[in-house]
Amino acid sequence: MTSAIMVTVRPHWVSAWLLRPLGHPVVRVDGTEHAARWGRGCLVEVEPGEHVVAAGLRYRGSATLLGARDVHVRVGPDQTARLVARNGALNHQPFTLRPGPPAERR
Repeated sequence: MTSAIMVTVRPHWVSAWLLRPLGHPVVRVDGTEHAARWGRGCLVEVEPGEHVVAAGLRYRGSATLLGARDVHVRVGPDQTARLVARNGALNHQPFTLRPGPPAERR
């Protein structure tokens, strides 16, 4: 088993009508961007240790990643850090990352 970071990006209900059709969520881990999908986990395998994680969105046709705010996340060996990213109610507010639900037991 390997260490990983899983980020689920969700829009705020107030701005979801605009963001879902016009924006593409992006998860950035240690400076590398990973395409995400609204409401689905974006799994990134990492080495154990501390990592810089952010989530934001890119509007169609735009090169700029908007709303990304870096947070530091520590991941242990064979651990998956689960986070939920959600933007604020207003379109200009950045995404915040919070701990997500624990993994389901099999």
